[in-house]
Amino acid sequence: MNPRSRLRVAACAALLCSLVATSAWAAKGMPPNIDSRDLRPGMKGYGLTVMRGQKIERFQIEVIGVLYNKLPGQDMILVRCAGLNLEHSGVIAGMSGSPVFIKGPRGKDLLVGAVSYAFPFNKDPVAGVTPIKNMWPELDRPLRPVPKPQQILMPGSRRGKRSKRRRRRRRRSSLYPNLNIEAAPVSEQPQRTTQLPGGLDPSRMQPIAMPLSASGFHPDLMKEMQTAFNPLGFGPVQAAAVGATAAGGAINPKSEPFRPGSAISLSLVRGDMNIAGVGTVTWVRKNKFIAFGHPFRGAGQIHLPVGGAHIVWVTASQVNSFKMGVPLSPLGVLDQDRLPAVAGRIGPKAAMIPMQVRVRGKGGGTDRTWKVEIVDQPKFFPLAVSMVLGNALRVSEPIAQNAWATMKLTFELEGGYKPLVFEDKFVSLGGSAGLYRVRGLAKRVAKALVSNGFKRIRTKSIKAEFQVEQGRPMAFLEAVKVDSDTVHVGDSPTLRVQFLRPNKKSVTVKLKLPKIPKELAGGKIRVWIGSANRKPLERPQPQDENDILDSMRAYQPSNRLVAVLTLPGRSWMTRGERLVDVPPGVMTEITGHRRKIRLGRTTLRTTKDLDWAITGSGTISLMVADDP
Repeated sequence: MNPRSRLRVAACAALLCSLVATSAWAAKGMPPNIDSRDLRPGMKGYGLTVMRGQKIERFQIEVIGVLYNKLPGQDMILVRCAGLNLEHSGVIAGMSGSPVFIKGPRGKDLLVGAVSYAFPFNKDPVAGVTPIKNMWPELDRPLRPVPKPQQILMPGSRRGKRSKRRRRRRRRSSLYPNLNIEAAPVSEQPQRTTQLPGGLDPSRMQPIAMPLSASGFHPDLMKEMQTAFNPLGFGPVQAAAVGATAAGGAINPKSEPFRPGSAISLSLVRGDMNIAGVGTVTWVRKNKFIAFGHPFRGAGQIHLPVGGAHIVWVTASQVNSFKMGVPLSPLGVLDQDRLPAVAGRIGPKAAMIPMQVRVRGKGGGTDRTWKVEIVDQPKFFPLAVSMVLGNALRVSEPIAQNAWATMKLTFELEGGYKPLVFEDKFVSLGGSAGLYRVRGLAKRVAKALVSNGFKRIRTKSIKAEFQVEQGRPMAFLEAVKVDSDTVHVGDSPTLRVQFLRPNKKSVTVKLKLPKIPKELAGGKIRVWIGSANRKPLERPQPQDENDILDSMRAYQPSNRLVAVLTLPGRSWMTRGERLVDVPPGVMTEITGHRRKIRLGRTTLRTTKDLDWAITGSGTISLMVADDP
């Protein structure tokens, strides 16, 4: 018997053994399949994926070999792909989850697994396939009760039932003791430590990324979106033109039912702006589905909205080819995010958080309103809020230079909490393009609500209103004067704060200090004067989520002038209280205590809201007379 005949006999024997083993799986509703240990190099078959529209097409595969125990308790099957122009494009981002089949000895298609891994920069269309036996159990993984802030909408109901279990975590967080949510220009994107695009390592097989589809966003935000979403499991960011295909035809926004090989979209933002990832469905069993063949974020039980996707084009790239897709109507919810696969249900829908942003231009300018829904997930919610808010400002009222905006930002909260309302004035010397930096405030608030260290607080809705105008209503603090540098106990000295305004005369603002307490007699005091957002209120250590909310409500706008008088001596903040005038012996004892103690100063404050954003600060010293 020649070598080829022996190989065929061995392959047939392996397939027969696999069919016998499959009978046990068939009892669980699993389709005919083949175990990875029964595969042999040279075996051929096909895979299913979508390359245009919602049409499922076939590509050819040939087994190269099996990497045993490549992942914990999981083999990795290497296959070479062909057809559908894969010889030119290579493995495509968006193919993850594409089911792969081998022809059985009786002509029956045997499910092998899902295309899921690839080598970056690989010249050959070689992919890693996750065995179906590892993916299948995710369909039947039991779901734990959904946490109260995280809701699921069942078909025919307005709101899913909330879990009655309440969990209260007392761990400390970097968000406090002082929760600083000032809206200063920030850059919170992770820094890359590699010179390769997207941090790709050409020597390591990696999960095939989900291409991120974004529509309705300004080009300036696309690059930033790429940097922000890459660490969250998404691949290339591409602009998706919702409503037209490459050939100019209309897109049907309705998703076709999921089938093996269907394109699937994972929506983070939908409405007047859209952000969604694109992948492939591996298998559907009744009202459940599995996809990807690799984890999305490895978050375990997770609830994200999913729907179909319309593939407009496949972009071939030497770095990372990807599908350009448009998200379609929702079909279900993604429940499980595990190592071998993601899984979900068809019918239920994840609750989304409505957000409305209105931007008006004074004097006949643009008056535009955006309405979107944002995914209710801690990892994506703050970033999505930031992107939506920044984009609305960036595109609504273009001004070349010297733009300013008044803002009112409202977070309506569930659970009986009062709304969070923030009002402020922002100035950009670079025109309206710089105003979108105010999204830093919204991002910090959203992050504090979902990750405050005590209790996750669900947002009911978000509403933002901006009025954008031409001009530069800002004031530079030039000087601080007082009638006398000596004051008396009980006095309320008046400060004259002089401001220099662009292209206008200097203006003087009077600010009256609080009464000088008697314990300052015979001493010297210092008073700091400037914008209140540079001197946030010092608050005790928070004890629960209500303290966190109170800290956010104490937000200080940039147009609020404040004078802060610091009293001498140190104070201690512990157990939510400030200890003042503590004897030295007690201080020594407290310092060595294991409970975290914060050292602070007792201050007196007085404020005055102005019509301009304040820049600069100053300090004056006063002597308090030692009256008899």
